[in-house]
Amino acid sequence: MFAISVARFDAPDRRLSKPSASLAGRQRRNVRVKSVADPGSFLPETLSFDPDTLSGKPAPAPQIALRLIATSDLHACILPYDYCTNRPVAGRSLSDISRQIAIARAEMPNSLLFDNGDFLQGNPLADYVAAANRRRRAHPVITAFNLLGYDAVTLGNHEFNYGLSFLQRTLADARFPVVSANIATKLGKSPSRDQTFVPPFAILKRSVSDHDGKRHKLRIGVIGFAPPQIEVWDRDHLEGKIHMRDIIASARAWLPRLRARGADVIVVLAHSGIGPLDPEDGMENAATALAALPEVDAVIAGHCHLAFPGPAIQVRAGVDPVRGLLAGKPAVMPGHSGSHVGVIDLHLTRATKGSRRWLVTAGEARLGLRATSVALAAPPTVPPLRQAIAQDHRAALAWSRRIVGQGRVGLATHFATTAPNAAMDLIAAAKADYARAALAGTRWADLPLLAAAAPFRAGGRGGAGNFTDIPAGPIRMRNLSDLYIFPNTLVTLALTGADLAIWLEHSAALFRQILPGETDAALHDVAVPSFTFDVIPGLSYAIDLSQPPRFDPEGRLINPQANRIVGLSLGGRQIDPKERLLLVTNNHRASRAATAPVEHRPEVVLADGARSQTVLANYIRRQGVVGAPPSPNWHFLPMPGTTVRIATGIGAEAHLSDIAALRPEPISRDAEGFLHYRLHL
Repeated sequence: MFAISVARFDAPDRRLSKPSASLAGRQRRNVRVKSVADPGSFLPETLSFDPDTLSGKPAPAPQIALRLIATSDLHACILPYDYCTNRPVAGRSLSDISRQIAIARAEMPNSLLFDNGDFLQGNPLADYVAAANRRRRAHPVITAFNLLGYDAVTLGNHEFNYGLSFLQRTLADARFPVVSANIATKLGKSPSRDQTFVPPFAILKRSVSDHDGKRHKLRIGVIGFAPPQIEVWDRDHLEGKIHMRDIIASARAWLPRLRARGADVIVVLAHSGIGPLDPEDGMENAATALAALPEVDAVIAGHCHLAFPGPAIQVRAGVDPVRGLLAGKPAVMPGHSGSHVGVIDLHLTRATKGSRRWLVTAGEARLGLRATSVALAAPPTVPPLRQAIAQDHRAALAWSRRIVGQGRVGLATHFATTAPNAAMDLIAAAKADYARAALAGTRWADLPLLAAAAPFRAGGRGGAGNFTDIPAGPIRMRNLSDLYIFPNTLVTLALTGADLAIWLEHSAALFRQILPGETDAALHDVAVPSFTFDVIPGLSYAIDLSQPPRFDPEGRLINPQANRIVGLSLGGRQIDPKERLLLVTNNHRASRAATAPVEHRPEVVLADGARSQTVLANYIRRQGVVGAPPSPNWHFLPMPGTTVRIATGIGAEAHLSDIAALRPEPISRDAEGFLHYRLHL
């Protein structure tokens, strides 16, 4: 384990404007600023004389401009290539934004580069690397981070998806600190007494220039946090090995220590969304509450795949999405998959009293470069990411193109949250087949067995291209990642008919309440991700959209009297609320069920670590040819005279037959490429 004592957290001294000898492959250049196009920026200015000095007045306190550059939720998107669809894509990758990073650094030699977690999982390249045996090369993401000269990173929840051994081997090649304060291998009496998986913080010692060109030694404290739910989401990998602390409780314990160690500036890498200002125990989205802590100077947020500053985040207590402030502190959330670069410019003034050497007197947060940028003496050098990971790219392509079997029908998810879907049927069939064989001969073998499936690539924050669209014919390894992008494992639960109805009520939280007679109301709640929308082939039921959702997007009971699931039956008979059934799901969904009230908490009957992608691949290989038109097992309860609108993606026109019963009518295409349709309920 990476349990390292606090005494070893300090990073070596390094001049920000010169390449580091200790980090091979750094591509920094000392680029001279010619002129300042934006007088409001924190860039150095050239002064010919100081009138205060000539007049005998005390010289003004030195001032430093410090730039923080950040990425988050890259999900192994290093190159502009969609391995699922086997084609180049532009606009979202670390390679695409590496030039912005280089320019941002060249504009401001006093700069630091951070990543905010969820960098190791998310596409077939990541799946290939995790599956490769006896691998000797560094992980391509780590190779890219080393090449770009990242100063520090933190861990996200998806870093743990492939298991601890894989994560430890991967991090061993990092030439930068990896920090997280609330992930422990052994809990102490307080957070500061924990044995942490990686160091809770690092102090980066840098030599920086002030506005007059004088050098100063600056100590930048960097601390990381991750969602405490990791311990539940990846329980099959982490149980007994990893223990999570509450983010705010950990921060309150560690931040004073970081300041006491001499940190002049404290930067929080929070793999956490922008949530409420007031702390809540165990909160997943704690970036705002973190920013409110007095020791914090700047926050890098993430996890939610949103862009901040910007309109994606609403104004609320402690949140200013226009100026990019959380609790008055500058903050960024730089999207996902290389969609954005976050930039925070801090203005530091030398303190004349008190225990701190430097004070942050101003800060500015934004996404990307300024519209008017600084004129550079020479174009910045952009590190050659393509060449650096070319071998891994070619190997991943060869792996992803292997044929697993054949599909009788196309498998697409453009309307998987609107009507029964052939892709969901296939995934559920593979899960059920595995569990049935594994439970043969046990006391569970005679119970009815069902399997849940959800569309992972169905638009949302992933964009208009974030849909599965596999034509009939060869099914390849890349298609398995397309169908099942997360490296989940199978879990089989024993539950009652009443529990099953509640499970489906949770799934139905994806839909907004639609009143009879409404026209073109939005069907889907954009705050609810599609991977929570479980369908269970083999059952028959209707969803009553006129009812309010029983549960909110976080799974909290909000309308106890609401019942959206109508006519729940199996094999032509109504399901008895007290009867026992088996449901095959994944570890992530099962972990959430484990937190249900005791009377509705399912019993785990099978959790042998079988990976969902592997189960799906083996099922297709055995069957040879798979797929069939979708089984009509669920539908919306009819609402005559009522229409709704949905947003779907590129290529949806070819799959309108999937929703023919809803009489789709095209409405428009928006600026993001989403196609909007009217549906008749």
